Amino acid sequence: MTAPATVAAFADVFDEIGAGTVERERERRLPYAEVELLRRAGFTRVTLPVSHGGRAASPSELFELLAELARRDPNLAQLLRSHFSFVDRALHAAPGARRDRQLALVADGSIHGNATFERGPAAVGSVSTAVTRDAAGLRLDGRKFYSTGTLFADLVSVLAEHDGAQVGVMLRTDAEGVERIDDWRGFGQRLTGSGSTVFRNVRVDPDDILPRDPARVSHAGAFVQLVLLAAAAGIGRAVLDDATAFVRSRTRGFSHGSARAPQDDPIVQEVVGDVAAASFAADAALAAASHALDRHWRNARTLASHNPARYKARALGEHLLAGTPLAAWWSVGEV
Repeated sequence: MTAPATVAAFADVFDEIGAGTVERERERRLPYAEVELLRRAGFTRVTLPVSHGGRAASPSELFELLAELARRDPNLAQLLRSHFSFVDRALHAAPGARRDRQLALVADGSIHGNATFERGPAAVGSVSTAVTRDAAGLRLDGRKFYSTGTLFADLVSVLAEHDGAQVGVMLRTDAEGVERIDDWRGFGQRLTGSGSTVFRNVRVDPDDILPRDPARVSHAGAFVQLVLLAAAAGIGRAVLDDATAFVRSRTRGFSHGSARAPQDDPIVQEVVGDVAAASFAADAALAAASHALDRHWRNARTLASHNPARYKARALGEHLLAGTPLAAWWSVGEV
């Protein structure tokens, strides 16, 4: 199925979600009903094989769908980021019982959340959340923040320490000892449920512990970043939609304006055109992410690191303020 056809299949659902976006934002009403609407429509299964009740949507189709969902409400697109990342990892995992179980859970309608990051004294690269052993078996204890989407999820993967290594622990969000707290007070994306998740003496099945290999290279980081880019592209489309609708609705002119109606004013037209160009650029970046165009950024960034402009600006500032002579030639060495 092509991207336009896949998007068309969910257009009515997206429009229904978009109809209540402003009210949800003003009232800070968490989109439980909207997530359920997406689940019932099969959106959370869209990348699964047809044999699992999905549409076998490709990555490019998924990111276009997320952009169109974000066009209506970017909160919905972002809060499903961990879910679609979980599905992507399962689809690319080695065949086996664990993979079959994960795909079956998604096929059955389960939504996956996130419990990775923490606020607290843990050093960079480590977490305080841990799996330990007691007389009853394995238990999980810890507290996570930035748990985007977990308020709306049935399952959650938790990053934890276990036997001296980091592991992922998959749990049901309604398991005893799991508490999801709506304490996200960020300036934007206020309805993503990106607050705290607390784990107190949560019993863990050994089969639900997945070892992590930090040295293994994967596309997982790029995948979740592309979800954010898709959401940003959708926001750009929404800005253009709103700007166009607002200008068209205006009938009041000004004596010093360039036209009787605002939509005929060339200055207003230029501003709307600039918005359209910026939105198009974001769309193009999203669509081109499978074309290895990142090589241009990587190559240019590597070249730029040879003589960082920031160091030169500092040297110039020191010269102007303190009279320190400018270096005639750059050199490097050990400190």
